[in-house]
Amino acid sequence: MFLEVENLTKKYSKTTVLHSLSFGVEQNKILVVLGPSGCGKSTLLSCLNGFTDVDVGTVKLDQTDITNLTPEDRDITTVFQSYSLFPNMNVLQNLMYGLKFKKIKRTQAKEKVLKMLHLLQMDEFAESRIQDLSGGQQQRIALGRSLIVEPKLLLLDEPFSNLDEKLRLTMRQELRRIQEELNITMVFVTHDQQEAFSIGDSILVMDHGRIQQITTGEELYSHPNNLFVLKFIGESNLLDDGQYIRPENIQLQKNESGSGIITAVNFQGSTIDYTIKYQEHNFQVTCLNQGQTFNIGEHVDVKYQISQLEDN
Repeated sequence: MFLEVENLTKKYSKTTVLHSLSFGVEQNKILVVLGPSGCGKSTLLSCLNGFTDVDVGTVKLDQTDITNLTPEDRDITTVFQSYSLFPNMNVLQNLMYGLKFKKIKRTQAKEKVLKMLHLLQMDEFAESRIQDLSGGQQQRIALGRSLIVEPKLLLLDEPFSNLDEKLRLTMRQELRRIQEELNITMVFVTHDQQEAFSIGDSILVMDHGRIQQITTGEELYSHPNNLFVLKFIGESNLLDDGQYIRPENIQLQKNESGSGIITAVNFQGSTIDYTIKYQEHNFQVTCLNQGQTFNIGEHVDVKYQISQLEDN
């Protein structure tokens, strides 16, 4: 593994916030760390980049133990939720800032900046003031400033959370494009499931400072290995003995004598969410909007596919 974390533990006073975390990230891949607020995601990132000391455990990057190295010596850069750009510098100057510490000649540094602007698809903004850029453009420059020093590992701490939903979708696609062009290893922190699915080669789910599951997005959704992951990832109808039904795995058919009854309708545009009363259960159902709708009080036939939790 390119990044190897073993038994990483962090305590504040008597409170343990990270419990013996062990995981790895392959080179040129994106690991997404996903979990609710307060689960330890940002603390983990801070331990990786050296801003927070580790109490127990080791962090290795490219086969080198970096556990006790200073942030400056780790060859890791971080993109934060706040862009942290210098408002008194234009775009070109912001991108060149990190190169000052690399002892690169100014002409060579400017050449690298122009290449980065092209990669970011912002060639025409070299002389623009930071204040004149949109939120998405500022985030691209923040990303470029971290990438231009060619780190071995890039960490991203909820970098798109200040953007509107449409722009977030665009930035996810842009991040994947840039990552694939540069072949860089990334660890991306988020609490947004859709963001995790669209960005991550693998996803590490955390809760209360512990790893709950680490796998691909598809495997995570289709085969959650415990109740927390099941409840946190997507929606589900819980049955007994670790059985559950995903809302999209329920099919409804109009039938005046059907044993299911529509009790609520929630129009979502491309999908419609229903609540049905069926066999003494209240089931959540998600249907594609294909022109057929059910009304409250209508009877329906119900077919469904039951899934089983991995740890049962």
